[in-house]
Order: sequence, then C-alpha cells, then structure tokens
Amino acid sequence: MPARPEGEKAAAECRGGLRASDSDREQVAAALRAAFVQGRLTQDELGARAGQVYASRTHAELGEVIADIPTALTGTRSPRAPWRATRRAWWFEYAVFLPGIVAVIALPGGPRTTVWTLMIYAAVIYPVFWILGAVKAVAARRAKPGGRQQLPPPVWFDREVATDGLRKALKQSLLTEDEHSARAAQVPETRSRAELAELTADLPAGLTTRLPRASDVWTGAGMSIGAAGVLAAFLAWQPDDSLAFVTALAAAVTVLLAPPVTVGLVIDARHQRRLGRQLRLGSAPKASAGT
Repeated sequence: MPARPEGEKAAAECRGGLRASDSDREQVAAALRAAFVQGRLTQDELGARAGQVYASRTHAELGEVIADIPTALTGTRSPRAPWRATRRAWWFEYAVFLPGIVAVIALPGGPRTTVWTLMIYAAVIYPVFWILGAVKAVAARRAKPGGRQQLPPPVWFDREVATDGLRKALKQSLLTEDEHSARAAQVPETRSRAELAELTADLPAGLTTRLPRASDVWTGAGMSIGAAGVLAAFLAWQPDDSLAFVTALAAAVTVLLAPPVTVGLVIDARHQRRLGRQLRLGSAPKASAGT
C-alpha cells in the first residue's frame, strides 16, 4: 500500500517542478482575469495574484495561484505517453501482419502449396512472434527500475540535444541568462546520461525529446499513397522481371504496415497539439502524516 502513494507523489512533484514559460504565465493571468469578470475574485485579489503569477518560476507555483478557481488550467498534467497510439499500432502490426507476411514468404513454391499449407505455417509462426513479443515486453518492464545505471555514457548527439533544449528554454524564458550559461557549461562535463538528464529535468519534455508532429502524419500518408501507386502500376503492367517483383512485394508490405501506423501518428499528433494549446498545471501534493 505505501508504494502507490509514493509513486503518485513523485510523479506529481516531477510535473509540478517543470519550469513555467511566459506563455504559461499569460494563460494563468487570463484565467485570473476571467475569474474577476465572473465575480470569483475581488480587485485586490486580482492584483495580488497577478503579481504572484509573474513571479512564479514553476508549474507548481502557478497551480497554487489558481488552485481554488474552477478552470481548465487546473488539474494534473496528462500522464499519456506522447507516442502511445503509434506504439500500439506497431504492436498491432507485429502481432497481426508481420507473422502473416513471414508465413507467406516462407511458403514453399510449387503446385502442392495449398491453403492448408499456409495455415500450418501460420500456426507455427504466429505463436513464435507472440511469445518473442511477450518476452521482450516483460524484459523491458523489469529493466526499467535498474535501467538508469545500465545506460551507456552520453555521445555527442545526446549533448547536442541537451544543448539545443537549453537554448530553446532560454528563448521561451524558462531559464535566465545565468541559469542557461551555468547549465550549458556543465553539458560537456557530464559523464553519464543520468547527469545529462538532470540538467533538463525541470524543463518540458518537448524541449529535449522529439514529440509527434503533423509532418510525421504527412510522411506516413505519403508512404501509403506512394506504395499503393506502385502496387497499382505493377498490377496494371504486370512486369515479369525479378526487380519489379521485389519492388511490388515491398510496396505490398508498405500498404499493409503504413496505414495503421499513420492512424496512430494522427492520434498522437492531435493529442500533442491539444496539449500545446491548453496548459494543465498540477502542484505536488503535500505528504500527510499517515503516509
């Protein structure tokens, strides 16, 4: 029982410790002005809280300013992973389509190949894929608690990503000039990825990790349309050379795999766009005496 409250508290503290940008403060200030118009705040309260807004440095501090005001800005930050729908689409592909493709490719040629032969191959290949996927998922979950110590040392690309994230944080007023200079100077000196992550731990994830974008959706849609066009051309002209056959096979595989992943990208990109338009603040809960 004690493990669950501690995990929730740590997650809330992580969310509340994120640095607030100027746009975050403006959204909270707008919420205060709306509350004043609705009669929820007096003139003096509005002035006092507005001063607190522009002095706040983290989401937790901003959340405290409007904690007693019913607004869409209050509440916990969405725990949804940014690539959740895309990952589920890939797992669907792995569990449904990939074993079938492997079974078809592995079929022996000749007139004796029947539907029953395909069913036998599928009955063997599908369980193998499912068992390997289950083993991989279990191994990944067990490796999470101790994975931090097993991470390889940061390479130049990791440091470039961290440096770029710090630069973006400075432009968005998430860091002061002094804070940016101090952290940027520590980036080349980090010896582990854990140390590197600590330099950007209080910054929004979008600054240091790649989030779903509309361009990803267009890429997936373009691949689907292009593969469908190649497959249609192959069926129309029916070339008999080996290169055309391999190209048509690759196009057929793309037609099967790309659309579900593209749907996942659409869902993730839309969710990310909604999060970008609406700030959700959550202050860390105070530990009670009984926990």
